[in-house]
Amino acid sequence: MVSLTAMLAPNPKADLLDLCCGNGTITRKLFNDYRTITAVDLASEFVAQVACDAPPHVTATAGDAKSITFAPGSFDRILLYAGLQYFSEAETVALFCRLRRWIRPGGRIVLGDIPDLARRWHFFDSAEREDAYFAGLQNNQPLVGFWFESSWLIKLAHHVGFFAANIHNQPDPLPYRHYRFDLVLKA
Repeated sequence: MVSLTAMLAPNPKADLLDLCCGNGTITRKLFNDYRTITAVDLASEFVAQVACDAPPHVTATAGDAKSITFAPGSFDRILLYAGLQYFSEAETVALFCRLRRWIRPGGRIVLGDIPDLARRWHFFDSAEREDAYFAGLQNNQPLVGFWFESSWLIKLAHHVGFFAANIHNQPDPLPYRHYRFDLVLKA
């Protein structure tokens, strides 16, 4: 199993985008690993938590990951952890196209904690959870969000121009490893 840090391959000369950064739990662990960090989340209260103790090379911005834009080639590394589940298939296609534009040649993108469609029933593993799952769908409020086939994401990555796309199983200490996976894209 490969750690998140190893998947990102930190570099003190690199620029990182932490998209859907949440309250900055992961961002803070990366403060010393990059030349610049741009942390973005939809929730302004989360962005404020990141900004309150961020060093000068870290910028925290409130923005919607589904519509935010950056100049082509702005980043060497991009992290989107536990956020892809909020994107529909169409939104994921658009996101991958934007990620490909934003990443510099030789860069890498880590999409972490992706709900695995093939293991959905490992999460909805009781009659009560199944009932909640179907009730959420019926009310157009799916629990967990969108689930993805790893092969679909790999085909999409190649379609938009990434030269490598690798699936990684999550390591044992992670609580959701039985129904989630990580994806590393290389430009």
